[in-house]
Amino acid sequence: MNKTITKKIMIWIMVIFLTVNLVSALGIRPAKTIINSDDVKDLNSEFWVVNGEGREFTTDIYLEGEMAEYVTLKTKTLTFREDDEAKPIEFEVHLPEVVPPGESIAVIVVEEKLRGNDPKVISSKVVLKHKIRINGPYPDKYIEAKLNFHEMNDEIEFVSEVTNLGKEDIDKIQTVFYVNDKQQEKHSLETVEESLDRTENKLLRAKIDKDVFELGEFEVSAVTKYDDQQIEVLKMLMVGKPEVEITYFDKYFIAHKVNEYTLELLNNWNKRLENVFVDVLVMKDNQQIDEFRTRSIDIEGLLREKVQDYYDARERDEGSYRFDMEVNFWNSIKMEQKKQSFDVEMLTEDGYKKSDALTGGAVSNGELGSNTSLWVIIVMLFSIIAGYVGYRYKNKDKYRGDGIFK
Repeated sequence: MNKTITKKIMIWIMVIFLTVNLVSALGIRPAKTIINSDDVKDLNSEFWVVNGEGREFTTDIYLEGEMAEYVTLKTKTLTFREDDEAKPIEFEVHLPEVVPPGESIAVIVVEEKLRGNDPKVISSKVVLKHKIRINGPYPDKYIEAKLNFHEMNDEIEFVSEVTNLGKEDIDKIQTVFYVNDKQQEKHSLETVEESLDRTENKLLRAKIDKDVFELGEFEVSAVTKYDDQQIEVLKMLMVGKPEVEITYFDKYFIAHKVNEYTLELLNNWNKRLENVFVDVLVMKDNQQIDEFRTRSIDIEGLLREKVQDYYDARERDEGSYRFDMEVNFWNSIKMEQKKQSFDVEMLTEDGYKKSDALTGGAVSNGELGSNTSLWVIIVMLFSIIAGYVGYRYKNKDKYRGDGIFK
């Protein structure tokens, strides 16, 4: 084992050892406070921060969580000496008249301050949390709903999971799913109508053909009606994986020169993809001779974008080459990776001028280059105009002087 690896291992052992010591040095007693809002609306309480190792340190104290606004800290910082075994943090809770049903949380965070910023000093910060769990009362009629999707062979199943948390049974419960397809046409799918006893959990299901969608993300709304009330849950349905296709790449380069190239990308996903780039391997006689990565671009859903950059061919001789490409992007969603290859001819300056590179470049995936298409349109228009002028000249004796047919 070389010295570099040994040194790294020793550093990590020191970090782990220091972290373990810090965890044992700082503790909270008790770890949580539970409040039933039916019984308690106002509370004065405290918990203790324990200095288990007898060392000097300072902490900041602050609040987090959806119910943090109803908690007041009487203590906002603590400073320990070596002989301080524990110190209290006092707080007050003043709940609103109406507390959300079920459990909601406020968190008191105790965070150790680090001394100094010397990069040579290994340090670790301890963050401990005291949770205040507030239980709000459930009304007579109350359900909890969740939305899930199951992708089957040719169908997608929408599943509404409902739980009766109220004080009474529910006679009628039904979910209607709303979603727009690839043509932005709305679909509504109804589940069967059921009953739901108190504390009971059920799955309400409906199916839709997968062909209704394309690749992409689709927002699904699940509206569950129960007796005289309703609840709505929104969730994104993902069909397939993001896919970007290379639809164009230049066919001709000039050998022994830096070449500007154009590469066109088509986003087959229905949402914007960010930081899209292409990794390229340059092959000659099935041997890799070069590799590079294009710059990153953003592409809107179902649209094309061009990447224009430069390839250094100063050390490349004339001949046939293959550019193997793979599209990637930085995103939390895993992408459907697709490898594509493009044949490129390295030409001399004269050979390049005689090629079709100046009138359209590559023809890729069955598509003409934009310049070629333009020339085709110009030639067609010229032919139509020339034909019309020739016809008028040939039949000039049939027209009056003002151009109107006799």
